[in-house]
Amino acid sequence: MPRRALTLPSRSKQRGQALIFVTVTALAMILALLVMFNMGQVTTEKMRLQNTADAAAYSSALAQARDYNFSAYLNRGMIANDAAVAQLVGLASWGRNYYDTFNRLTTDVDKKYAGKVNFGPLYPLWTVSHAIAQGASRGIKPAFEGAARTFIPSLLSINEVIVGAQKIYHYGTALTVAQTLGVFSSFASVMQRISGFEMPGSSYLSAGSFNVIAQNDPAAQLSALGLLNYLYNTQQWAGFTKTRNPLGPAGSEQEDNSYTERYCDNGNGFFGDDWICKLPNELGGHSWSYRTHPQIDTITYPDDGTFDGPLKNRMSGVVMATTDEFTRDRSKNWWLPILIDPILIVGPAPIYPSAWFLKMLFHDGATKLADDKASNPLTGGAKRRNADSWNHRWVANDSTHMLGISTAAFGPIPFYGYLNIPIIPWFSGSNPWDFLGKDASGTGSAGYSKGEFSKKTALRAYRDVTDVAQATDKEHQNSSSPPLVVEVEKPITSIAVSSSLGGRGTGNLGIGRAGTAADPTGCGSGTRNVQTITTVFAQNNLDLGQTTNKNCMRALAKAEAYFSRPAGLFPRDDGKQEYGSLYSPYWQARLVPNTAFEQIGSILAQNVF
Repeated sequence: MPRRALTLPSRSKQRGQALIFVTVTALAMILALLVMFNMGQVTTEKMRLQNTADAAAYSSALAQARDYNFSAYLNRGMIANDAAVAQLVGLASWGRNYYDTFNRLTTDVDKKYAGKVNFGPLYPLWTVSHAIAQGASRGIKPAFEGAARTFIPSLLSINEVIVGAQKIYHYGTALTVAQTLGVFSSFASVMQRISGFEMPGSSYLSAGSFNVIAQNDPAAQLSALGLLNYLYNTQQWAGFTKTRNPLGPAGSEQEDNSYTERYCDNGNGFFGDDWICKLPNELGGHSWSYRTHPQIDTITYPDDGTFDGPLKNRMSGVVMATTDEFTRDRSKNWWLPILIDPILIVGPAPIYPSAWFLKMLFHDGATKLADDKASNPLTGGAKRRNADSWNHRWVANDSTHMLGISTAAFGPIPFYGYLNIPIIPWFSGSNPWDFLGKDASGTGSAGYSKGEFSKKTALRAYRDVTDVAQATDKEHQNSSSPPLVVEVEKPITSIAVSSSLGGRGTGNLGIGRAGTAADPTGCGSGTRNVQTITTVFAQNNLDLGQTTNKNCMRALAKAEAYFSRPAGLFPRDDGKQEYGSLYSPYWQARLVPNTAFEQIGSILAQNVF
């Protein structure tokens, strides 16, 4: 059987067979490229949004740290002024005592014993140095008094200004944090989202120049959860520090902030023996009332910010530790002028029957905050602090007393004449034998009620941490302030992906987007349902959409202000660890990781806001 020749199809009949494969392959490659492009865009913007949240949280914590440091610097300034006031009061008191010593005490001694006690051959040791000291005293006294009258009122007035500056800066920090986070613009946006109306004045309050979020990403803002976190942190931050009052009320004791007193005296009432009681009234004084039984009243001054109770010595203790030794205790002997005349030991009695062998001055003095108490006649002599005591007033007291020793002649001794033995002591008024007259004295005061150089209160209110209990290695350390959790959000439509119609930058690609599928106007304002790919050539099969919840991208961050004194750079002299307070300006800011609870809360909140 004859074979049939094999024929091949013509080249024209092979056309189009690979078209389906190429089309499917090209579509898959395009989809892969678009997915990669979208993932890159979203990832980049997510990193940018996270950096924005970190910057906003860190900047807010830094503003709070600066508030603490500002108060710490001003506290140090006030303490330095207080120490200067104490020293000026002490100098004035010391100058007065110095003047009284050489213009009254020493001259009284010379007048009292003129003709009774002779001057020995070395007596010029006393007279020359005494004349120099006497001349100096007449210039020192008015100079120190003038300095006290000039500078003490100014220093105390500066402290009052500092107190006001602390308050202004502290409350201004809350506004600074609000501007840093763009709270006003975010609040206006949330309210507009809920009510549909724009808040009046929102554009003025949300000035972008202070808004760290807007400066880093103009499309981002604080989320609704971020607003709630801001309000919560502000409440916690406001309670972390407070205005402390180092002053004590009249009648309170250092060991306790309450006391019990009997204000009643037995009297003859209309119905027999009643008690006439003097009770406290609202004006701070006392008013008489009748009671039929003995009345004992307990008056308590709680630690409510008005009076700090026993903790008020926190400030005064720092102030006293800052003062120098001259202010705290200037009880030292005055070595000039001084007289010691050993030549008088042996001499002819007719010339030196009794002479000065020794003249020496002893000085005592100190400056302190008044803590004097007074007896209450209605309490049987029980003592309570005076109204201007307990950190209200600086008081300085100085006194100088003299020890004089004169010789007594014994003899005659053959070949030697007489022995002039230094045996007769003479003391001024601080000792039982008041032979030389009264001690020289000097005083000075500045503070409420009785202050000589100023009537302004010695110490005054200041800012400090609320927890002022003694710190241990486990509690009361105040190592960090309440942390601030920040959540920022931005609409996904602000990111230029492949299907965006109104994207930012070089967007507007609109690949695969149907003309009716418009972008949402903002976070949570609506959704655009992307059609599911059913066939290769289905409509919108390249519209990949944006895989975000309610068209929003969110980022979470957390920061806090913390206290740390660098041990190597600024070590303490005592080598101890210092805990957080508003006495040292070592507050800094840092980012801290979010807790699992905060992360879960952020995820859940996305379905609410």
